[in-house]
Amino acid sequence: MPAGLVKKPRQHYSVTYVFCLVSNQKSPDKDGALVLSEDLLSDNHLIYVHMTSVTTQEKPKLFLPGLLVLLSSKLALHLIAILNGYGLHRDEYLYLAEGQHPMLGYMEGPPVIGWVAGASQLVFGGSVWAAKVPVLLVGMISLYLIVQLVREFGGGNMAQLVAGAGWLLSPVYLGSNNLFQPVSFNQFCWLIIALGFVRVVKYQRPKDWYILGAVVGLALLTKYSVVFYLLAIGGGMLLTPQRKLLANRHCWIAAGIALAMWLPNIWWQLSHNFPLATHMQELSETQLVNVSVGDFLVPQFLFHGLGILIWLPGLWYLLRSEKVKPYRTLGYAFVLLIVLLLVLSGKSYYTYGAYSVLFAAGGCFWGEKLAGRSWLLLPPLLANFILIPYGLPIFSVPTMQEYGVYMRDNAGFSSPLRWEDDSVRDLSQDYSDMHGWEEMVKTVADFYHKLSTEEQAKTMIYAGNYGQAGALALYGKKYNLPEPSSFNASFLLWTESDVVFDRQIAIEDSPQGRSEHFDQMELIDDTHWPYAREVNYIYYLTEPSHDVQKAWKEILQGEKKQRLGQE
Repeated sequence: MPAGLVKKPRQHYSVTYVFCLVSNQKSPDKDGALVLSEDLLSDNHLIYVHMTSVTTQEKPKLFLPGLLVLLSSKLALHLIAILNGYGLHRDEYLYLAEGQHPMLGYMEGPPVIGWVAGASQLVFGGSVWAAKVPVLLVGMISLYLIVQLVREFGGGNMAQLVAGAGWLLSPVYLGSNNLFQPVSFNQFCWLIIALGFVRVVKYQRPKDWYILGAVVGLALLTKYSVVFYLLAIGGGMLLTPQRKLLANRHCWIAAGIALAMWLPNIWWQLSHNFPLATHMQELSETQLVNVSVGDFLVPQFLFHGLGILIWLPGLWYLLRSEKVKPYRTLGYAFVLLIVLLLVLSGKSYYTYGAYSVLFAAGGCFWGEKLAGRSWLLLPPLLANFILIPYGLPIFSVPTMQEYGVYMRDNAGFSSPLRWEDDSVRDLSQDYSDMHGWEEMVKTVADFYHKLSTEEQAKTMIYAGNYGQAGALALYGKKYNLPEPSSFNASFLLWTESDVVFDRQIAIEDSPQGRSEHFDQMELIDDTHWPYAREVNYIYYLTEPSHDVQKAWKEILQGEKKQRLGQE
């Protein structure tokens, strides 16, 4: 048979140009391709195919045994961490408190974290598990989606296993899925956005556009930093043939869906004096100053430990491989994200969410290069267990402290033990921030319940920072305490002005001098609990020097006016 003549019964082909010699006519479908049926491709017909495209390949099957091993391993690691005696991180107390006050926005960011916190506490109650279950579920689903992304790229069993193992053993992602914070949900949204983009390009179905729009809307309600990733993807599209998608009406319908979902939070920001702008200004003046190129770039190669063996080839694969050329936008998006954050002096960890797609691509890279021998990459990845204890507390607290000291003194590995004051300690700041909180609440409760019923009725409990206020809010029911008041973080949004009190239990994070509002001030406790970073100074204030209820109302109104634009 001459070249170019195809005689293939009982198959379906999609080609760019197909000429039927039977009718001697070119008959493309609406997308410029003709789908040939079994009847047409019979033994009595010859079809000339101009080979400008290839036959669509089936998506590789899910490597279910490998996925189950990965999911079981992740579950086991997190259960070990939960059972190791660490408490909740100070930030977790804040977000769990937001769950008790569902709103369309918070001082720290969008509302999803508060909504999830509320649902979690409704189902699981106020416990460590209430905080850990949602982020663990997000991590498990993320691992499944990594494998699905590998399949969309055309990766088989070993590609799925290698990509999943690299992502699973990353200290970054293990740590994120251990803390109830927006970052875990943010990384999850970035991963779904990448997967959604791949499906839009691959299948070009309207429903994929609309799903992507809904995901982007959810991401904007989760953490505003997703805007950086969206800008990077948009720039990546302009650098590739996928720029044509921007002219697709379904793209703009999807954008409309995302905007419609985001509008309530935008309205909340506008009606509360745009706290996002204030928050970003504070970050730029404190955390985002003096961030050098080296401070930003060097950690990119260290975040995932030996996972660099997967994600770095994955970046090359996205940028160079013909097999995934339609998705090259995502490779450019990662590079553009790095440049964008460098220009804006962003923190190095802002890029966490963009690595997931690189792990998926890296699995495909090694699946092609090593074929059935891709398992050879698994032993090097297991060496990440040297780093994992710094992200996920798989050691008990005393053992972790001994491990950190040993690595610091004998291997020079001190960076995980460096605190924000630039001092190097025996335990990481994050782990130290997980101790002493319930003990503080119990101390407050013990003193409070020694007061008479009449005294309790006129006692306000005030917390100086959100960690203290959050711990009091979470454990308050357990210890039968009233709702705490605080001006810090989002507690300002729901702290009441009409409070009847003539005495106060105040918890501060530093020693306090003489009170401006009370003549008597007694230090109840200043115990430094083992392993805790913070010392909570607990005071009992009595004998008001003036009308403290009026003063309280004026101070609270002043804080709200200054920070929220409210009278």
